[in-house]
Amino acid sequence: MAKTKNLQRYCSIVGAHFIRSPYSFMWIYGNLSAYTDSYFRFACYPKCWDWDPQWLLSLYVAGMFPGYFMVKPLEKIFGLRWTGIIAMVMFNAAVFGSAWSQQVSIILTAVMYGALLGTGAGISSSVTIQMVSGWAPEKAAVLVALTSGTATLLSVVQNQIITAFVNPNNLKPDANIGPKTYFSQREILDRVPSVLLIHGAITMGLQLIGYLLISNPPKPSHEATADTAVLEKHSADELEEWAANSSSHTKNDQSMKDYGSNSLSKTGIDALDLSNHSRDDRIGDFNIETVEEKEETNNIYSYTPKEVLRSPVFYAVCFFGIAIEYGLLLKANFYKKFALLYIHNDKYLTLVGTLVPIISTGSRVLFGTLMDKSLLSLKDVAIIGLSLNCVLCAFWYISARVNAILYMFLVLGLAAAQSLMYVVLPTAALRLFGPVHLSTNYGLLASCTFICSILSPVITSPFLHAFGWPWVFITGSVCSLLVLCYVTLTNFNTKV
Repeated sequence: MAKTKNLQRYCSIVGAHFIRSPYSFMWIYGNLSAYTDSYFRFACYPKCWDWDPQWLLSLYVAGMFPGYFMVKPLEKIFGLRWTGIIAMVMFNAAVFGSAWSQQVSIILTAVMYGALLGTGAGISSSVTIQMVSGWAPEKAAVLVALTSGTATLLSVVQNQIITAFVNPNNLKPDANIGPKTYFSQREILDRVPSVLLIHGAITMGLQLIGYLLISNPPKPSHEATADTAVLEKHSADELEEWAANSSSHTKNDQSMKDYGSNSLSKTGIDALDLSNHSRDDRIGDFNIETVEEKEETNNIYSYTPKEVLRSPVFYAVCFFGIAIEYGLLLKANFYKKFALLYIHNDKYLTLVGTLVPIISTGSRVLFGTLMDKSLLSLKDVAIIGLSLNCVLCAFWYISARVNAILYMFLVLGLAAAQSLMYVVLPTAALRLFGPVHLSTNYGLLASCTFICSILSPVITSPFLHAFGWPWVFITGSVCSLLVLCYVTLTNFNTKV
């Protein structure tokens, strides 16, 4: 039985890495959008450019938010494993459908990304966190970092496939419209719909492997444990009282002169038995009290969603997520589109995008491990991420104009800083607010991504056309600076 449980535990943790693969879309979009935006502009049906393509990624991120809250009701009906399978169907239907919708309309593609692609990714993300925390709660921080890191590592391969398939000859963008540059070459544009099908096939295959491996995690029975402890304590108290009374009777019997040696021998044996019972009771009481104290300690950190909303640290973590997510959306949307204005090497910029998930994964694992070993606190990690994001966004515009190598290091630094969001948010949900309402509380924390994804296109597009690229990146720096001050002054204590 124990061997079977260990095998299920191992397979489920490995499978959780595969079912998180939909999140790789976040990391390939920066490379892919350079081609899809060009396709919307020059290759699809007339009047296809009916919206800002920046909304594609924003609605995808916003769509994750309802996905987080759908997990708990779906889990009650279908179980955690089948909930993930439903998410897999939703996600891949949107990926394959977008190969057609992008030939028709930006709005239709954006709605599909928000309603299906993002929602499916959100459900998969929450299922992964519950799967890992259910099977290995003692290593939740580093394992959650690893599972999210798998999706980013997958994008390493996908980014290379995308560029090798769409632009094998490393052609330069040849059309400038406003502050942006585009590819208008037919040999590039004709391949764009097919590359989405390739992306969908890779993701679906990995998800199928993951769902074949995982099993539903064991559910903690807090109530049953508490009832058992109460019954055991009542039994121990009654036994202790009986032992005391028996010992008193034994002493009286020993003082009586008319008892013979046989009676004294029996009495000695009874007293020895009672003494052993009393010792066992004391050991039992110690164990019961230890269990009760442990459960009481665990219950302290299990807050209901209403209690979470009254906690100051909840808003500190949310603001952290908004600032980091805003910078992440800037990077995902513009790291390549902006750089192509000054660095005319598509394959080099794809290489930069390929290194991003490697650095991101390393950063997550490093800081997740440091948190598990209590070398850094949750607040320390949040402050480090905000500080780096603030400084690097301030120098974003200058770096691309100075040197391609400097720009690569700046983008990789941003990747390291922004990846900490995927460590801080799920770890905060589990460690600060407890495992009982994990999916709902994580959804509340992840609401920051919903808010930011809606505000980001509203802010960046007007800034870009009115003030140019420098001020777009400055908004990311200022946002991180303001939140850094708030987080630094916040006491990370979950008492409400």
